[in-house]
Amino acid sequence: MPVSAYERRKFVRVDVNLDVCIDQQIRAAAKKLSLGGCLIECNQPLDPTEPIQLEFSTHGEQFRLTARLLHSLVRNQYGTRFELEGDDLISRLVGVILKIQDAAIARRSTRLKIQRQALLDNQPSMLTDLSEGGGSLRTSDGFNYGDIVEVRFSLDDDEIHLAAQVRWKNQTGIGIEFLSPDPTQAGEISTFIIKQTTNPPVI
Repeated sequence: MPVSAYERRKFVRVDVNLDVCIDQQIRAAAKKLSLGGCLIECNQPLDPTEPIQLEFSTHGEQFRLTARLLHSLVRNQYGTRFELEGDDLISRLVGVILKIQDAAIARRSTRLKIQRQALLDNQPSMLTDLSEGGGSLRTSDGFNYGDIVEVRFSLDDDEIHLAAQVRWKNQTGIGIEFLSPDPTQAGEISTFIIKQTTNPPVI
């Protein structure tokens, strides 16, 4: 039986950091969002047998959704399933998810020219280009397309340590794509790029 477009969209999850109110009294944060549900973190346990009301706003839209707790991943972190009613609500949520995806793509495509010392598989290298999704490094070591590498570098006071995959190579270096970066480190890279592109250093 073919899967409908609606069912397929339910599995498209986007990374978010949204303030959420549960049952009009409990503060929480949504970390992942999809048409099917979200991942929430809160500072107190929730009753898995009762449906909850989730309220949040993003991209100019306000939502009040009924959800059921599916599982607890770690202490006070829960996967939820939305009980969506009405085409208008579904359309608004789809629209917001698409906007979040577009914003993530825009961040990943914003590239910053940079000269920063780095370690590439524990060998000295130079980071010459950086985006939220990857970067370029100058190296004489013989890496090949598809190799998995470890990269370390500093951004202001933040230490970045990520796994990456080689996506291209030339005579002077390689281009890498970060593999499933920790949301905190991805945020640190994004913040650094925004600061540098908004307020470039005076030379």
